Parts: sequence; C-alpha cells; structure tokens
Amino acid sequence: MTRASRLLEYPPLQMLPVPPVDRARRRIGLERSHEGHYARFVERFVMHGDPVSFRTLCERAVPPNTRYVVLDLDRTFHFERNLGELLGWEITAYHGYGDRHLASIESQRGPGRFVFDWSHPRSVLRYLGVGLRTWALPGLFYFLWGKLPARIERARHSSFLRFGVEPVRAVQAVPQTALLHVLAGLPLTTVRTLAERVWDHHASDQVIDETDVAWLRAHCPGVTIIVSSASPKPVLDVAARRLGVDAIAYTSVEELDGVMSSPYWLHPVFSHAREPRRIAPPSTVRINASHAKVDDLLARFPDFGDSVTVGITDTGYGEDHCWAQYFTRVIDINSSSPFPPMVAVDSPLEEVHSASVLTRDERQRRAMGDENYVDRRRRPNVLAQTLSGADLALRLGDHRNEVEVLAARYDALVPQLAKAGLAVAERVVALGKKMETVVGNYNAAGQGTRRAQLAELRGTLAELAKATAEQVKLEAPLAEVAFALARSLEAARALLGNADGVPGAG
Repeated sequence: MTRASRLLEYPPLQMLPVPPVDRARRRIGLERSHEGHYARFVERFVMHGDPVSFRTLCERAVPPNTRYVVLDLDRTFHFERNLGELLGWEITAYHGYGDRHLASIESQRGPGRFVFDWSHPRSVLRYLGVGLRTWALPGLFYFLWGKLPARIERARHSSFLRFGVEPVRAVQAVPQTALLHVLAGLPLTTVRTLAERVWDHHASDQVIDETDVAWLRAHCPGVTIIVSSASPKPVLDVAARRLGVDAIAYTSVEELDGVMSSPYWLHPVFSHAREPRRIAPPSTVRINASHAKVDDLLARFPDFGDSVTVGITDTGYGEDHCWAQYFTRVIDINSSSPFPPMVAVDSPLEEVHSASVLTRDERQRRAMGDENYVDRRRRPNVLAQTLSGADLALRLGDHRNEVEVLAARYDALVPQLAKAGLAVAERVVALGKKMETVVGNYNAAGQGTRRAQLAELRGTLAELAKATAEQVKLEAPLAEVAFALARSLEAARALLGNADGVPGAG
C-alpha cells in the first residue's frame, strides 16, 4: 500500500481522547429550558455592510464595559493569511535555501507562502523537495477532508460520518500536527526569528495592529485583551510582542532546553517523524482549537463566565462557532463561515455582529484618494442590516422549529449511546496512559537502542487510532444529527446574507 493510500485510510486523529458521550454533550451545547426549548434567537443581529476599519467596528459593537476581548489570530489579524501555516512554509524555505541565503533575499520578497530564487536553481530544487516531503500528504488530506467538504455537501456529510460530530477540528489536527513535527528540533530562537519575518512579510494584509489594540484598551477601561489561536507558541510570542496584549493561548507541546519535542503521533504522513530526537507524551501536547480555546479561558479567568465578553474571529470553516455558547457578544470579521443567529437557550450571547474589516493596505490606498478601494480577494459586500430577536423569529421561525426537532433527537440519542460507548471509552483512556509510558521508555533509551520502543509506540498508536475510529462509528447517529443541525443553522444564516454567497460554506 502506498503512503498516499495509507493516508486516505487513516482514522481520526484525536490528540486528547475523550469519552464519546462527554464529547457529544459539550460539543452541541443544547440543553432543554423549562419551557421545553433548546434554541433561541439572539437579541440583536447586525451585518455591517461595506468594509470598515477595526476601530469603527469596535465603536459599534464592543461596549465600553467589556471585561474580556478575545481575538483569534490567523485570518483575523491578517486578511486571508494563516500565520501558523506560513511559518511552516518559512521553515521549509529555511531548510531549502539555508538561513544565510534566505536572509540575503529578504528585501526582495513579498507576501505569500512560496519563495523562488531562480538565480539559484539547485536551492530551488532542494526547497521544492523539502516542501513536497513535508506538506504533500498533509495537504492532500486537508484538501480531501477540509477544503472539499466546505464546498460539496456530499463530501461534508462523509466528513461527519468519518470524523464524528466535530469533523473540522479532527481534520485540522492533521496539518497542525505536521507543523509541530516541522518545528521539533529547531531552536526556539530560530523559530521566533522566522515567525517575525512572516509577520513582516504580511504587514500590508494586517487588519488589527498595535495602535488598534491600544485604542481598544482606552475604549474599554479595565479590559483584558487575549489572543487565542491554534497556532504554536512561537507565533503567539511574536503576536504578544507586536501587539501588546495581556495574554495569549496557543497550541503547546513539550519544550526542553530551548527546543520543542515531536508530538507522539508518528504516522507516515508526517515525514519528519521517523525517529525523533525526543517525543512529547500525550500529557504535554494540546491543540488549542474549538472548545479547547474556551476551556482554557474558563480555567485561567474564573470570572469570565460572569463578565461582559466579546469574541472576535474570522471563524473560517466554523471552527470557532462554539464561542457563541460562552460569550456575551461575538463578531466575525472577513469570514467565509459567519456566526448563525441561533444559540442554545442557556447561552449568555446577546448580539452577533458580522463585518468586513479593512487591511492596512486598503486603508492607505483609500487615504491616498482611492476612496472605494478594496482588495480583489474580497467577496461581494452584503447589505447592512440590524435585526432584533423578534425580526429573526418572523424570518427564520421554520429553521428554529427544525433545530428544535433535531436537538431533541440529539438529546435522546446521547443516553442511548452511553452504555454502548463505555467500553471503548475506557480502552481509549487506558491506551492514553499506556502511551505516556511508551513515550517515556523511548526518551530514556539511547540513540542506538530505540528501535524496539519505536515499534511499540507505533503499535500503541495503531490501537489508539482503531479505538477512536470505533468511537466515531458509535457516534454515527449523533454525527448524522449534528450534520443536519449544522446545515439548518447555516441555511438560516444564508437567508440573512452569507459572507461569500454560498449557503452552507464552511
């Protein structure tokens, strides 16, 4: 079987195994109220129409008494740019060209993930070879299970059945883990230098900068400003230095002597994972995505749930839609998958805002006289409108009824699956504990005596992958309902004006 074939057969990648019923309850977040309802419309839904500056948006949407403002990083601070992904490609260029040569052509480079210096063809070939070995298979996986499902309904349905009720998080874990393997073994000082370069290369696409953060702090006296991202710590370290925020949250993996260890997932899809210098055990690996972001906030800031909170994110592919169950306001900016107008009845959410926000380049071009200039990558503007909960009920009542039926079905399925899923859940937990021991044995072994430990590690990974696949199979009825819920919520949002004009995108 080829490596590509093995990739396509690879079971769901779960970094932190969780019993299926617990996952089911916390992912959907729908609890029945005393009146018998699961869902409600938000009190105010605002679409801001033409692109605006970040400060103008905050004047409209962020109240001065806000206690916490939480911002996603990738594609939120930089229009259409994922800094974590770009760091991975910068490291590819570092290995392909060498640091000295890469530094020598720094002034000639523009934005984007690729670097081609055709005056040095051998370096270009080496760079392409490193890129193919590193990113071809994770990229193919993400294209098949991430990009295609965002556009093709049948493919999206398949992704729910294959990866469970939260497929985006499971699929994105593959390129995220690939990046962690790329970072492993490099001095963190080198990684941060490369991350600084990535930030500088894309300054023209920056939507929010340090002056905006300072303005926001003055606008909301006493506010705590947090950047929370699935990108790794070196990227967030740069963001913290450049922006002056109060706290950061990031994907983390064991660090030792100024170097990051390789995550314990050593599947052949990750070409850098054949025999790592050191492996990080499961307890030291945490991907900060979806509900994990909220879990971190609630753990670190005990008054978060009792405060006025605003979450600002591009929420591409809907990965941050769970924020709507915890914040008092959410704002999606430059989003292809904006927030729907319905939330769980016990959510504190009051308002949803949706806006296109101008980049530094767009603002500069407008200031120079091109008053209506917009980046050609932007989607068509949507009509500005403000709707109350009563307005939403009149326009979207049928969708709420559908959500109520689906939520009741979901709620009834959870206890039915609890008993059936108990054994496999216990096996997943046991395998997670075993993995800690196996990784410890590998790290303690000498460089020339690791073959046996590596074989045991791969065997344990295969068992864990099989068990998580069993979990997903057990959850198939829940996944079917989750898919229908997602479609209904997106259809309701599309009726109000989808940011990219494609119902169900993301």
